[in-house]
Amino acid sequence: MPPAMTKAIDWIEVPFRVLKEHEGRRLDAFLAERLGKKYSRMAVQKLIDDGLVSRATRPVKASARVGEGETVLIRYPRVEEPPVPHETMPILFQDERIVVISKPGGTLSHPTDKVLFNTVTYLLSKQLGKKVYLAHRLDRETSGTMVLALDVDAARSLYEQFFSHKIEKEYLAVVFGAVAWAQTVVDAPLGSEGKAIRVRRAVGGADGQSAVTEFRRLATDGRLSLVSARPRTGRLHQIRAHLAHIGHPLVGDKLYCGDGEVYMKAVRKEVSRADLDALGADRQLLHAWRLSFKHPGDGRPLSFEAPIPGDFPLRPS
Repeated sequence: MPPAMTKAIDWIEVPFRVLKEHEGRRLDAFLAERLGKKYSRMAVQKLIDDGLVSRATRPVKASARVGEGETVLIRYPRVEEPPVPHETMPILFQDERIVVISKPGGTLSHPTDKVLFNTVTYLLSKQLGKKVYLAHRLDRETSGTMVLALDVDAARSLYEQFFSHKIEKEYLAVVFGAVAWAQTVVDAPLGSEGKAIRVRRAVGGADGQSAVTEFRRLATDGRLSLVSARPRTGRLHQIRAHLAHIGHPLVGDKLYCGDGEVYMKAVRKEVSRADLDALGADRQLLHAWRLSFKHPGDGRPLSFEAPIPGDFPLRPS
């Protein structure tokens, strides 16, 4: 039985994947950026000194450099959590190597220092009675199709497909405004905005990297529009940042609607009902609609579609 399924859990192990933009950075600088305002660089160095940071093949020293594609693990003490809204994950497909689910909005992909139980990996491991392995992640508020592996080799195969952009992904997004175009391609590099909110991306940032997203209008009621999004690249918050850049921010997006003040309120746990009403939804209305990849065992092509969630006010025409 996986450790995460026992009742007495003293520690939570949280993975942080090194992206291309972090290649070559010091370990402490990388973790300080990924952890945001919760931990200073000095606090990260203490985590390392206390033996709470581990890596598969590289030295665990603050000054050591991180490499693209590696995973850095941090161990956090378990904390008390509120009740979990979902006891199980809706399964779209399962065999001996993989499981495909329709993730509910509001559920984290994996544990953090504050959340263990309301996570895909914990709930699915408990549901299946075996360990599951992440090959990719969806933001907490994003719903939709996720594939997870049931063994290490399958996880490695799936991760390589994601890493080399061989997996096709299509999202649904409800955005503000009446979209005028039938389809468009946004080719605009994304990087750090360089302001108070470190996780927020912006077009043309100092460390901007190539980012391309195809958009197609599916429906509009004159006030809101439903669009599909196909990311050609895999940058952090790519769809959300590109939609905000072209003047059609995602409904419910606390980070990219306006200046991100609602996001900061959420961090401080100060979001009001009026704030959410102004954003048009309690969560960001982004849904991982379709996912296509090759089976990690026999290589056959597979494609899955997650049902459109009930909180979407529009459906494809």
